[in-house]
Amino acid sequence: MLYLHCMWFSMEKLSDEILIVGGASVLLLMITAFILIMVISYRKREIHYLAEKKRIQDEYESQLLKSQIEVQEQTFKQISRELHDNIAQLLSTSKMLIGLVEMQLKEYTPDTLKTANATLSNALYELRSLAKVLDQDWLSKFNLIDNLKNEVDRLKNIKNFEIHFLVPDEIKLKNEQQVLVFRIMQEAIQNICKHANANLINIIIKSQNKIIVITIEDDGQGIPKNTNFNGLGLGNMLYRTQLLNGKINWKQRKPQGTLVTISIPETI
Repeated sequence: MLYLHCMWFSMEKLSDEILIVGGASVLLLMITAFILIMVISYRKREIHYLAEKKRIQDEYESQLLKSQIEVQEQTFKQISRELHDNIAQLLSTSKMLIGLVEMQLKEYTPDTLKTANATLSNALYELRSLAKVLDQDWLSKFNLIDNLKNEVDRLKNIKNFEIHFLVPDEIKLKNEQQVLVFRIMQEAIQNICKHANANLINIIIKSQNKIIVITIEDDGQGIPKNTNFNGLGLGNMLYRTQLLNGKINWKQRKPQGTLVTISIPETI
């Protein structure tokens, strides 16, 4: 009888221990599940926060880009009107007066007068081309490739450059982004014209893995050692490239010249 009582007591004790262990296990599982739920919830909130932060940043950059384009367009439109309505008219009047003098001289027209007339004709052509480039309506229908071709033709007419130009038929960027790319490339080309003392310019645009890669290289005297890359011209190129979520790099070519590489993600 005592033996049975001991057995019953041992089994009851074992049962209590099992219940305690089972309860502790359940409690541990509940705590673990609660921690996992909290971690997952925190992770979801973190992902949502990062996504929202990126959305706000993208929206901010988009609005900044639009604002910059609007300001540029209004400025360019005003300059375009001034060039067309005022300066172009003055040059046209001067050309007409020179033409009248040439008619009055009849038999002999000095070479200097002929040169002046030809120079005025070229100036008028360049001025009207520039006014067209700055016109707001032109910007609203902007095509990067077409206008780069026009810019290259214009350079060939006014500078003794050998220009190699290799571009695709179209570029996968939005209209306002193409305007910024054009301004970046214009600045790079103007730097070559003003400072490089170059004879050759190579311009290449290609697409690689949905990244537009633009290279502009010359055979000029290269980048001066004291060049300020945060200055007005180069700083604008860098700023505009960053607005497009792109990268820009200047590199000294060997034996001479400069290579500018611009990488911009496609958007359409």
